[in-house]
Amino acid sequence: MKFLRFATPVLFAIVVSQAVADVPPDTLKRREDIAQFRREFFDNDRAYPLTARLEAEQRLTALEKDADRVDQIAFALELARVSALADNGHTGSSAASRSRRLERVDVRLVPFGEEFYVLRARVENADLLGARLASIDGVSASTLRTAVRALQGGTPAWRDRAAAYFFESPPQLRAAGIGSGSAAPVYAFVTDDGRTLERTFAVSPAGADRVGGNATRWMFPVLAPLEDRAWRTLIDAERAPWALQEPVKRFRWRHEKILDALVIEMRQSSSSANEKLRDFFEAVEKAIDETRPTNLVLDLRLNAGGDLTATRDFAERLPRLVTGRIFALTSPWTFSAAISTLGYLKQAAAARVTIVGEPVGDRLNFFAEGKAVTLTNSKESFLYASERHEYRSGCRQYDDCHRPIVSRPINVQSLEPDIKAPWTIGAYRAARDPAMEAVAAALGQASAISLPLLQK
Repeated sequence: MKFLRFATPVLFAIVVSQAVADVPPDTLKRREDIAQFRREFFDNDRAYPLTARLEAEQRLTALEKDADRVDQIAFALELARVSALADNGHTGSSAASRSRRLERVDVRLVPFGEEFYVLRARVENADLLGARLASIDGVSASTLRTAVRALQGGTPAWRDRAAAYFFESPPQLRAAGIGSGSAAPVYAFVTDDGRTLERTFAVSPAGADRVGGNATRWMFPVLAPLEDRAWRTLIDAERAPWALQEPVKRFRWRHEKILDALVIEMRQSSSSANEKLRDFFEAVEKAIDETRPTNLVLDLRLNAGGDLTATRDFAERLPRLVTGRIFALTSPWTFSAAISTLGYLKQAAAARVTIVGEPVGDRLNFFAEGKAVTLTNSKESFLYASERHEYRSGCRQYDDCHRPIVSRPINVQSLEPDIKAPWTIGAYRAARDPAMEAVAAALGQASAISLPLLQK
């Protein structure tokens, strides 16, 4: 019995080692990644509703069983779908990170409403600039949009912010059953005058020397790093409205005499290496003291967030700096701490704050404050969310809220636009800024929209 007590673990280890040895290396790596996904991402995320968590577990189990039959990209996409089941904007996979590791066609698509348009292309495809994506390999854009929304959590509009990373990726399209073999997918576009153009594209291989940029960067017509003169943009940089100039600057302001307003643009809610929020806030308050504007415009349309504690004091103080109206510009790119900033501003002066533009990129009850997890073998990246943000009741009815929100609650009934002013493809093509036009109209200065100062 003594011999068996010591021998049995040894024999068991031999059997296990033999079983592991029989598993193909790729299968073993995928199973290791699934185990890490469960341990470091899935077990830490708090956004999954119970039914979604059960479905996620079932899909992970099925994926584990199929680990020897699924290819690497299809494996990554299924993990993305599992993460998207949380239906939370801060929970999910990194579409940008996945795209950087794969080939990408040389065209850049950006959502306007629920459609996707070409804002950048190389010179040989410049006739596509401004055209709407109609299909890829015969699959309609609406069907593609539904498929790609399953890869990202959050509101439909927020899910669309990452969709182009999929549309522009032939390997991901093939993994999803669109296109086959090595043949390049055929893209179909509809131009402004109603023509349908079909095109296959050259692809840029993965690598650090490939043109890069996040989903908002393509809104700016200034060429990005590594873009050469062979790239074309829908509008010339010189024609861009003021809000789409100087893409490298995170914080900007200008005094708009026509509107008797100071226009403040914040493209993130945290300091960067060479731009500090504290310095910016001091400069803005000094400008207000010097120019004495009646009104304020706070542009948060291209602000994906940062640190809510870094901006809340400023947001609450702004209404005390002017006597007139305050306009906050928003879009589906307005996300995370930018939504918090908007909430603090609205709460501080609800009767004077007018929200202009499109709905923000998340709901008023969401989870955030997580960490990024990168799987060891596949290098797929996921962000989990562990603390609640709830802005309708100030998180009073929950015990899992982010501490700064508990100590300084946000209590607003809605952050929906009071004035709808979406950035349409028509307005973009004409180098117009619909939200600033709406502000001018609200201040009785509708005729100012044709003046260069308002746009530039």
